[in-house]
Amino acid sequence: MLLGLSSCYTPQPVAGPEAPATLFNKTWSHYPGLKLHVFNTGTNRVPDLLAGPNQPWRPVPAFVIEHPQHGLVVFDCGLGPEIAQKKEKALHPLVALLFKSRSAPGGDLASQMRRNGWSPEKVSTVILSHLHFDHTGTAQAFRNATFVTTKGLKFKNTSRIEGMEPAHTNWITPAQQREIDFTQGRPYATFPRTIDLFNDGSIILISGEGHSQGDLAALVQLPQGPVLLAGDAVVHFDWLGSEDVQKIAQDQQKAAAMRNQVRALQQAAPGVVIIPGHDLSAVPDNRPDMQLHQKALFQPAAWLTNPQADTPVAQNKPATP
Repeated sequence: MLLGLSSCYTPQPVAGPEAPATLFNKTWSHYPGLKLHVFNTGTNRVPDLLAGPNQPWRPVPAFVIEHPQHGLVVFDCGLGPEIAQKKEKALHPLVALLFKSRSAPGGDLASQMRRNGWSPEKVSTVILSHLHFDHTGTAQAFRNATFVTTKGLKFKNTSRIEGMEPAHTNWITPAQQREIDFTQGRPYATFPRTIDLFNDGSIILISGEGHSQGDLAALVQLPQGPVLLAGDAVVHFDWLGSEDVQKIAQDQQKAAAMRNQVRALQQAAPGVVIIPGHDLSAVPDNRPDMQLHQKALFQPAAWLTNPQADTPVAQNKPATP
């Protein structure tokens, strides 16, 4: 039945409101000492039924930001270790039927961090772009962190049938959650509602709702120039370049508005690096303020050809904590 339905996909073209290709800010912060670490935790594939025919496998990244004053900051947690063990069978049966996922033993973010000399217990802040399972996978490892979300997102009683895994986040207490109220936000770059996370210009949070409830993105002001960690507000570059917001968007009008704002950023500031939620094709590998960990694993094939008994996640030399 699903195979038949997949051939019936119809595009969901939404023009959305125009976003002028002009910057609200005159300069970038170029925050000294800030460094971005890029990891991949596996691969997944969205169903043709929701996104159109011949959808490819795509990476599932997670990020660690070294902040000279605030320590280790995580942006999205990638896939959890249960995916390495059970693949999509670890998910709700309906979600497993639609969304295929692969990882490998030791491929989750917490395990990769430990091999690089970092203790997950020392992470101070975790920014969650949203609460889907492939963005919250090892949240349990960051027991001492403050979890940053858009205001209104709750960790209790999340629904597995809606693509969330309560076990990842339902242990987080209200005291550990920082809810960002974007109604109090200010314009920055090409985005009308942003919040300066630490009030120091280093990480600018952006309201990016559309893909799901409460989506946010982060503009990381690295010394050599800003990087936009888009989360699934921009799923991948194919999506960014298309008028089709796809059936996977919870609010198609808001998704199109965010798409147009990111397109405007590309035009107004072409030097800004954009990293979508499931696309690592444009991540530069020649910047001292960015480190790509095991770049060979950025390719989905590295996870698809890996048997359960073996792992492609090789030992790395420890990074400086």
